[in-house]
Amino acid sequence: MIVRLKGKAARDSARQDLMRAVRVRHRAPGHVRFDLPSELCAPAAAGMVEHALRQVDGVYRVVVFVGAGKLSIRWAEEVCSLAEVVRTLSSVVAAIADGAVPPASVAVPAKMPAGTRVAGTGLAARVRNWAPVARLRARYDDLKAKAQVLNQIMAIKTGGKVNLPFDAKDWAIHFANDLVVYYLIRVHWDRIMRQWLPSPWTYRYQWATVVYLVFLLVRFRKAKK
Repeated sequence: MIVRLKGKAARDSARQDLMRAVRVRHRAPGHVRFDLPSELCAPAAAGMVEHALRQVDGVYRVVVFVGAGKLSIRWAEEVCSLAEVVRTLSSVVAAIADGAVPPASVAVPAKMPAGTRVAGTGLAARVRNWAPVARLRARYDDLKAKAQVLNQIMAIKTGGKVNLPFDAKDWAIHFANDLVVYYLIRVHWDRIMRQWLPSPWTYRYQWATVVYLVFLLVRFRKAKK
């Protein structure tokens, strides 16, 4: 009996120690980031954490940065609360402390999430990897994932499919086109003001390119209406 009590006390102590090592790094509505101890950054443990948190209704993004030792969680506040997220995290941390083994279906996370940067050296890759654009892309991905989660939950509650109030794909294409136009104007602004405007005939081919690109943009927008 005493041996069993000592074993239980040791397990409880290991669980508490591991959970105390998980520290809140950032907290905002619908988003929290944690610093993780090395025990939870092992590939198997990180996979268990991601898998468990993704089972919570309303959680639409979970990323364990194995190399950096960080955990990022985003959820829809309309569906679940931070308390539910923390309870789930505590449960999976306790299971890991007890030596639980992840099932074969649990994926092992990479050191960096896919899609962080766009490969290539062309103009499109440079625009998408530009820091402000990358932040906007990440924000759009989060909003799209949240909308999908809310749509699925509403479909379950109402017994049918609920259409989103906007076409996410078309919105993303329009937004990307606007960003490319802004980037091109920003890059060529000095030449436009100092060379192209004072000498339009000398730079007639550049102006022809501008007119053609504007024509394509206007035609695309009219075709979508």
